[in-house]
Amino acid sequence: MNRIRRLTSVLSADVVNYSGQIRADENRTLEELRKLRRAVFDPLVSDHRGNIVKRMGDGWLVEFGSVSEAVRCAIDIQSKVPGQSELQLRVGVHLGDVVFDEDDLFGDGINLAVRLQEASDTGAVLISDVVHRSLDERLAELFRRAGDRQFKNAPDPVTVYQWSSPGSAPPRVTPPSHSNSLLIGVLPFDNLSSDPDQEFFADGITEEIITTLSKLPNLLVVARNSTFVYKGRSVDVKQVGLEQGVDLVLEGSVRQSGNRVRITAQLINAKTGMHIWADRYDRDMEDVFEIQDEIALRIATELQVELLDGEMARFRGAGTKNLQAWTAQLHAVEASRSITKDAQAEARRFTQQAIALDPSYSAPFCTLGFVYTVEARHSFAADRTAALTQARDCARRALEIDSYNPEAHAIAGFADAIDGQLGSAIEKFSEALALNPNHADVAARLSLTLAFSGQTHEAIRVARQAITLNPHYPGWYAGVLGLGLRLSGRYQEAIEAFTEYGQKAEGFGHLDLAIVYAEMRNLEAARHEAKQVMLYRPQFSISEWAKTQLFSNIEILERDSNSLRLAGLPE
Repeated sequence: MNRIRRLTSVLSADVVNYSGQIRADENRTLEELRKLRRAVFDPLVSDHRGNIVKRMGDGWLVEFGSVSEAVRCAIDIQSKVPGQSELQLRVGVHLGDVVFDEDDLFGDGINLAVRLQEASDTGAVLISDVVHRSLDERLAELFRRAGDRQFKNAPDPVTVYQWSSPGSAPPRVTPPSHSNSLLIGVLPFDNLSSDPDQEFFADGITEEIITTLSKLPNLLVVARNSTFVYKGRSVDVKQVGLEQGVDLVLEGSVRQSGNRVRITAQLINAKTGMHIWADRYDRDMEDVFEIQDEIALRIATELQVELLDGEMARFRGAGTKNLQAWTAQLHAVEASRSITKDAQAEARRFTQQAIALDPSYSAPFCTLGFVYTVEARHSFAADRTAALTQARDCARRALEIDSYNPEAHAIAGFADAIDGQLGSAIEKFSEALALNPNHADVAARLSLTLAFSGQTHEAIRVARQAITLNPHYPGWYAGVLGLGLRLSGRYQEAIEAFTEYGQKAEGFGHLDLAIVYAEMRNLEAARHEAKQVMLYRPQFSISEWAKTQLFSNIEILERDSNSLRLAGLPE
């Protein structure tokens, strides 16, 4: 028996949805595969001195003597395929032991390469950490860390890195418990009314549909601000799929005339561009909330998602038929996104207006509760304890109206966190995520609380989960991730996260960077960041800042305060 074992670089590639395309049009698919082999795959493998060791119908295993050549070949293939073929590939690369046994080959190098290929996003290249460490700096910089994966027959999780084509969304790492879920993006519904003021109404319909869909099992929903980047633009659904990493796209339009509204919606496969379902709803204005539930249920049915009667009742939730109350709530949410004293006061006024118009509407109680937590944490409230009591009361009242209300549990959790009850806060955030696994903001708040409680490894994991759920995440997500990384001693990664925080939210991240650099004993850089802090926050003082921190270990707060003193910030 002629058996040879050696360490080698293995590239595994296959065609996405090959069997489905064969069923749809066998002749066209086979011709496209032949063309892809002749024009792209085989020539590039040859150019990079690779050896195709196995063909598997719609896939290949290729070995290379050089790790860099294997990775460059993979990137070149994925860069060229979109312009040369209608087919799409997934590619994985691993460096490991391969056993060549006469007509077959097996071993760690093969198994992991195939698993990486299977886990790769469409059009991307996924590599193992051993490959990433073997690359030169310029080539390694083309890849972004995509989390830790537990692969079949692998004893330990593998850290993976992904290259995606320019313009694509960051690597999407689906949480393990949702590995069989589909990811959907809801594009802003077009306003077809002659009145431009109805734009606000169309946006509200879109947000309500996102909220309703997020409660469906086996469906992950991209957060609002990731899909609203397409507002007012004519977009190719397949391009949206590539940029957002979604499997499905829901788009539609709203036309209001008098007391009647027409809403159209269509569900599209983001990979193929094929329509799965489309429908039109002509209703009275007071029925708009029933429409969003109908759309969600129709999508669930079309995707053959199994729903029990209890879950059906749950995802409908408690809305309102009072359009003025609904509009006031939308204004409140918008105002609450700005963390200033005046903005929070404005949000509070809108929520109180919504509650007065419809006391059985649970959503404004949650928004009001969030406002109270913000005012308590940032010392906007005259009485911090009273503000937290009001926040908890809002959460309780929201749950009395709608027992299935993830946001209410999250508000109670945030109040507990600010009050120093981190264990209770973590439980409530976790309960909120169990009810709605798609709530990216709750995941980010949970990560923050975990970091303050000393559970830094879990904090980093949950922060990355929040980023996964919201590819166009706001800057504070990066700040939350950076906190976990800094407290874990992963300073370089923390610097990258805090720098991104500042790029996404002007004026932020400098305080965190000052602490990191001071801990690294790079006092020149720390003092530079401290100057930026005072530029944006001239009234800053360490003592006031310390009141906003929620560390369970007071020694960490003292250490951070000392770092800020070393950076030159005022007491």
